Amino acid sequence: MNQASSTQGTGDQPAAPMTPLKGLLVLLAIIVVVGAFIALNSALGVHDFWAGFLFLLYWAGIEHAALEKVPACVVGSVVGLTMAWLLQSLPVWFGDAGGLIFMGLILALVYCQVMGWLTLAVNFATMLLLTAGTIPAVQKGVDFGDAFVGLGLAFVYFIGLVWIGTRVMAKRQPAAAGQTGKA
Repeated sequence: MNQASSTQGTGDQPAAPMTPLKGLLVLLAIIVVVGAFIALNSALGVHDFWAGFLFLLYWAGIEHAALEKVPACVVGSVVGLTMAWLLQSLPVWFGDAGGLIFMGLILALVYCQVMGWLTLAVNFATMLLLTAGTIPAVQKGVDFGDAFVGLGLAFVYFIGLVWIGTRVMAKRQPAAAGQTGKA
């Protein structure tokens, strides 16, 4: 998450590059946060929590953990994982017709993506979870109930951490501004 090439700084100025020490501290924080998420899933007996990491990858890496992007990332992730589950379930329920139903649903999703329709539900988060969830090796060994629980835990855990961090930083901002003005 090096922001050296980003223009997320104030105005048109790029953000200052991250120092190696600050980079190591960020890495340490990531290790703690990810380790705690894995521990939480393990404590709850959730083994298929990969979908939660894909949500995090998309929301944090692509959407920069923007809270205003949460609804589309959450809904898109649920739709994508649901579609992956349907690839497994529809043929069981309907035989060969289930595969055809699934293909029709995929074509409808891709068309919505191409046209920019239903963007709350059909977006790149949808496609990421759908793509990973339909990998044959994943389909062979996944417990989708577990994957949905892991995804839900990721929503609560990661969104909660960012929301709390945002609130804490907002409360610290006026204090820091007041100290700067006194100098």
